[in-house]
Amino acid sequence: MAEHTFGSYLAKERKRAGHTIRRLAKKAGKSSSTISRWENDQFVPARDDALGLDKALELRGALFRKWEGFTAESTLLPWMQDAGKLEEAASLIEYVSPVLVPGLLQSPSYAEIVFREGQPLLPAYEVQRLAALRCARYEQLRAQNDPWVSAVFPVSALLCVPEAVRAEQVSHLLSLEKVSLHLVPEGSALIGVITPMLMVRLLEGGKAASADHLTGNVVYGETDDFDRLTELVKRAFAIALPEPQSRKLLEELP
Repeated sequence: MAEHTFGSYLAKERKRAGHTIRRLAKKAGKSSSTISRWENDQFVPARDDALGLDKALELRGALFRKWEGFTAESTLLPWMQDAGKLEEAASLIEYVSPVLVPGLLQSPSYAEIVFREGQPLLPAYEVQRLAALRCARYEQLRAQNDPWVSAVFPVSALLCVPEAVRAEQVSHLLSLEKVSLHLVPEGSALIGVITPMLMVRLLEGGKAASADHLTGNVVYGETDDFDRLTELVKRAFAIALPEPQSRKLLEELP
């Protein structure tokens, strides 16, 4: 019977070799829980991990070729092909936002302005509800997978809002833990980045990217248009100020 996922193939070959999950984990240098997640298709192993599994099971490249076949279109499982799910499975998140403070880092009054301007037909109570949900997201991720976060956005994202909102947003940014902030100063621009983007390093290995478009959010695995997006993110961080200077600029904002 043909296997429809890499996990089912891995489980079959492990059993054929007479290994328990614990024994295979020891041979491959991984935890039993990681092997279990791979077999249950909760995550896809990274390339080096697939090679390690192949060696541990003495399959002489057969398992690795299966891995290549199952991941040819995307290294992401269907349930993970959503920006929110990527955040929840990430150990590191990098945001590049060409206009606004990234949603995950917005304060309540800033988020309300964003929703009110972006969704002008929504009643005030719905705007407040959406803003509250957005602002609770950071603490949810801290409790769930506690990722490191880096963010690039222009200083104009703060200067374009009323002073009281700006003060709240700046205070909020400076209070966040495990967040590295990189401001693009006035006179510079994120040329080439026309929509908000995020890059993630997944807890179980591998990377992915996401970009917002008018038609919706698009998620990219490492085999899609990943190299171009990676280069855009690198250039954005190169244009932005280093973290110490960015924090100093935040503290000095009027």
